[in-house]
Amino acid sequence: MDFLAEGNEKAAESVLEFVREAVTRFENLQPSIIEKLLDSLPSIKSISVLHAGLWILGEYCSTEEQIRSMLDAVLASIGDLPIVDTEIRESTKDDTDTTTTTVVSSSRVTADGTYATQSALSTVTNNNDDKPQLRTFLLDGEFFLGAALATALTKLSLRYQQVCVDGRARNKLTAQSMLILASIIHLGKSALPKKPISDDDVDWLSLCIRVLNDRSPILVSIFTFACRQSLQDMIGTIDLTKLKLSEAEKDIVKTDVDALINFSHILSNVNDGQAVDELELSLLQATEGSKKKDTDVSTTALSKVYQLTGFSDPIYAEAYINVNQYDIVLDVLVVNQTPDTLQNLTLELATLGDLKLVDKPSPITLAGNDFCNTKAQVKVASTETGIIFGNIVYDVSGVSGDKSCVVLNDIHIDIMDYIVPVLVPIPSLERCG
Repeated sequence: MDFLAEGNEKAAESVLEFVREAVTRFENLQPSIIEKLLDSLPSIKSISVLHAGLWILGEYCSTEEQIRSMLDAVLASIGDLPIVDTEIRESTKDDTDTTTTTVVSSSRVTADGTYATQSALSTVTNNNDDKPQLRTFLLDGEFFLGAALATALTKLSLRYQQVCVDGRARNKLTAQSMLILASIIHLGKSALPKKPISDDDVDWLSLCIRVLNDRSPILVSIFTFACRQSLQDMIGTIDLTKLKLSEAEKDIVKTDVDALINFSHILSNVNDGQAVDELELSLLQATEGSKKKDTDVSTTALSKVYQLTGFSDPIYAEAYINVNQYDIVLDVLVVNQTPDTLQNLTLELATLGDLKLVDKPSPITLAGNDFCNTKAQVKVASTETGIIFGNIVYDVSGVSGDKSCVVLNDIHIDIMDYIVPVLVPIPSLERCG
């Protein structure tokens, strides 16, 4: 119960969930749990935690002593009643804030050696506006907490009618509960709280007052019996769900931590319909070299075609890259997608890395909706990954002005494109070592 008074709201809510299940399952522990919860009620600082605590106390306070203790704790937390009249009366008092003035004198030595007296006036204001806990929450506009308090007081009053034999005591407790609820409604409709009360909270508080006044057998049964039965059903459903989850965990097949995992998404149907792991296949090709089949020539050629411009550009260009050892030949297809004739169309390329442009494409003239092929040769200087980038510059026939330019997409030349595995004899390796 010590966690309820601390600032950790999640820990306090977990404690209340445990308390709720404990008082539901173990009836012999209810008196001690209720007593400790009543002692911790004034020190709760969180609204949600106080809301849950009021609900538990309203549901499980069953004896005369527990109900009276609960009502006394509520009265102590809410302060003098009615709330509005008390607040107005306290705001008009002049002695709420007391001010203390103190004069402090001291002797000082001036620059010419004479003595002078220096006085200091200090003012201390003592604010004694310490309001009870529940009253502070209601003045802040937290009237949903008032609705929870109304539910708890209604259950306690109806249960007190069943356990108490003294008629005057029953009427007194009911009247005190109705006074608290009516005072909360009056406070919510006044201008004192920071936020006004909502219509739903007013309806619920009014309903609780009507239930305490009429004591309809159906409503009494709902407040005293049906609420607790719903809680027990909910806890039973949670237990059943946990039991099903535990049974489902038993059926889980457990494997060793060092067992290999085969992912179905990276399996390809090759080798006469048998599934092959692409990861193992790539490792095999890296160690033994990839063996290309004659039937894969078209597929390999298409895989080396790079789109350089977009379909909506005035010029569409794509390049086929042919790698022959350390020579890279770019066969570029240029398509004029406009009806105008393009003059001085030049493919300007540049390289990044250890790549050197050998042949620079010459300017061409391209008719409207026509296409042509141009080639560029790049020399590889070292085994590093390089980048080829550039643009296409052209003039439109019959139009004066600056040259038009289309920026090309970058081409990344991978080292694996021009490295071929070679079998090295063992004597050669020994000489190298």
